[in-house]
Amino acid sequence: MKTSRRQQEEFLAMLRQCEGTLVRICCTFTDRRPDHMADLYQDIVYQLWRHWSAFRHESATNTWVTSVALSIACNLHRRRHELPFIILNEELCHHLADEADNDLYDLLYHLIDLLSDEDRQLIFLYLDRYRLRDIAAMLGISEDAVKKRIQRIKQRLIQLKKQEYE
Repeated sequence: MKTSRRQQEEFLAMLRQCEGTLVRICCTFTDRRPDHMADLYQDIVYQLWRHWSAFRHESATNTWVTSVALSIACNLHRRRHELPFIILNEELCHHLADEADNDLYDLLYHLIDLLSDEDRQLIFLYLDRYRLRDIAAMLGISEDAVKKRIQRIKQRLIQLKKQEYE
């Protein structure tokens, strides 16, 4: 795919803007080992780049990025046959490691690890402060269903915490 310098600059600006979301997805859908997080991050960036020219800006950029990233994260076992587009720089690797090296994050992500992929997607969107109607649209369910599922997930996380730490 031939790309212009402008497209590349827009893509890199988008990555900087959405970096926090991508890091949180990497934390949510890996065991938080920096090498596993970096691998997932590269997989996501690669797919974002592949589909960047098709993005029509009909939704917010971060919403599109989140949808693509969650799709990739939920298909962790799928093997990729092409080389990655971008190699992580040292600063981003440190950011990924710092995010994973926080005790509260560790506790939360450990409990989230015990959820199904579907519940992890939903709780990720909730924790990333998406509005209920946006979550509903992204997942193709009603707002009421989102509310109920979030309540059930919260209850499940409380139960898991009690089982694991009490």
